[in-house]
Amino acid sequence: MTEKSYERVNLLFTACRRGVTDRIIHDLRELGITYNMAMVGESRGAHGVLDYLGLDDEEFGLLFSVVSDSKVERALALIEYGYSEAADGDAIAALVPMEGVSGPLALEYISGPADKEE
Repeated sequence: MTEKSYERVNLLFTACRRGVTDRIIHDLRELGITYNMAMVGESRGAHGVLDYLGLDDEEFGLLFSVVSDSKVERALALIEYGYSEAADGDAIAALVPMEGVSGPLALEYISGPADKEE
């Protein structure tokens, strides 16, 4: 029996205009990034930082996605070119490497369906 090997995973944080969240999730799923969690964020402080990022509404979408190393470049390009520049600053993203996951089944679950070689 061969042992499964797993890629390292990263947590992608995306802040976006509320109306864009579902489109971003759809596009990430098209890339094979299937573990996404969305919520509404609400600004409680000074608006200067959010205004600078182009997210001037008081409410905005927050999206947390688990992205394997092999999909990082495509995911960041999607946010940068599909939603940041072309759409006049609809989203901004940050990537944080995850150092550990509680077990191989949890890792397999959050990493999404593996590309199986036959």
